[in-house]
Amino acid sequence: MALKSNMTRDEMLNFIDNELIPQAKLEIENWIKPRKKQGGYFVTVRQILCMVDFLGAVYWGYPLQERKPKSKKTKKLLKPMKIARSEKAIKFITDFFKPTNTYQKDIVTKLYNMYRHGLVHLYQPRILKYKSKGKLMWFFYKGKRSWSRKFVDSNQGKIIFNNVDHLKIITNDPSRKRYYLAVCIDALYEDFEKAALVYKTKLAKIKYLQRNWRTTVNAICKPQ
Repeated sequence: MALKSNMTRDEMLNFIDNELIPQAKLEIENWIKPRKKQGGYFVTVRQILCMVDFLGAVYWGYPLQERKPKSKKTKKLLKPMKIARSEKAIKFITDFFKPTNTYQKDIVTKLYNMYRHGLVHLYQPRILKYKSKGKLMWFFYKGKRSWSRKFVDSNQGKIIFNNVDHLKIITNDPSRKRYYLAVCIDALYEDFEKAALVYKTKLAKIKYLQRNWRTTVNAICKPQ
């Protein structure tokens, strides 16, 4: 079913069960199954974070002060704020993705800035400034979340990383000030699906979350 204005509670839950999660499975699972030994890193992370953009927007809502913001000085109407914004997506991740010690706000902000903004707008993940004159770079892997040792192919041959874990900042040579934000695409997808279902459970019971959904989706469905 497509999004529409003034959705009922049951239509919201049905959308998550029969549209959002099946779409994620269709577009993502094929890339992380064992038969696909290579590839899928960019597409998997990009698609998950784009779906989190939507979930963050409906979770947060689109209140009147965002739809029709006013200048604090002149009280004149300003341009409407964006429906989906980084802080909404980041809040959804920190509130619903588990385990919480993995999805701390500082790391989630780095994840979103590096992977979402980079993959959507700039083809590949961004490189971020880190520590004193250091670089925080991207690092994808498949399979289990934690590895005591991981071998990675590079232009310089195989690089060895020790103690690799999902969303952990790692380095193989601190003297070069190159650090990597490791993302296990299997773990990210698993955590995304669980988070969507936890949110759906709360959405079914909490009226203000249903209101937030409606204010957001009504704005999405409004002709621009």
